[in-house]
Amino acid sequence: MNDETPRTIQSVERACAILEKIHQDREVSLTDLAEDIDLSLGSLQTYMNTLCRCGFVVKENRAYSLAPQFLIYGEQVRNTLPLYHVGRKVVDNMAHETGHNAHLITDHNGREVTLYQSFGEDSVGTDLYIWHQAKLEWQLHWSASGKAILAHLPEKQVRSVISENGLQRRTPHTITDEETLFAELERIRERGYALNDEEEISGLRAVAAPIHDQQERLLGSVSLSAPKSELPDDRFYDELPNYVMNKANIIQVELQARDVDEE
Repeated sequence: MNDETPRTIQSVERACAILEKIHQDREVSLTDLAEDIDLSLGSLQTYMNTLCRCGFVVKENRAYSLAPQFLIYGEQVRNTLPLYHVGRKVVDNMAHETGHNAHLITDHNGREVTLYQSFGEDSVGTDLYIWHQAKLEWQLHWSASGKAILAHLPEKQVRSVISENGLQRRTPHTITDEETLFAELERIRERGYALNDEEEISGLRAVAAPIHDQQERLLGSVSLSAPKSELPDDRFYDELPNYVMNKANIIQVELQARDVDEE
């Protein structure tokens, strides 16, 4: 027996797998669950009865979906993060100044998580971004925000993320080669920002910069995105990188000021 492997409770793991399946599919039936969860329909029914009774799942007709209870947990987690409290004001300002989509991103278990986003008057694809915010399988190497984060993680951790999630192709422009990705991450560290040129969504460009705290710990990234038609090469390569890096710096300064105020 490996002493370094922590003990787990199989029934809890199964309940978590059920919740993840519902999260991915929005709503499921018992038959849907049986396709991915190795349990009989009778056992699955018992699990669902328990999750419904505990307030984590709701049932309408024969379909199960996640309960509003998760909003309470999610808001509590987000509200404990200084990056969210400081960054959302800057993100709103970015969307207002540019008219585009601005995003505040962090990561969890090697996946991209949207803490906050704001849409300017010229924003497009807002429904896609809202759905994106609710998903946890968005891979870091797809986006400018994610690559800005990957570039400032320890190499061992980056390789672990790649080993766990792979380098799936999202568009024809997505980086799917490990050597190419590491070369790109090196360029990001050297210049201080990351670019996404239709690597996540065809026709969309984005620029992102990392955000660190006073101890140089990586917290996340901030980004700006818009259709390629609205971000011609001169804006994409020359203008926006400095703009986004400046906004990241403002967030970092505000975080440091917040730390001083709380001392």
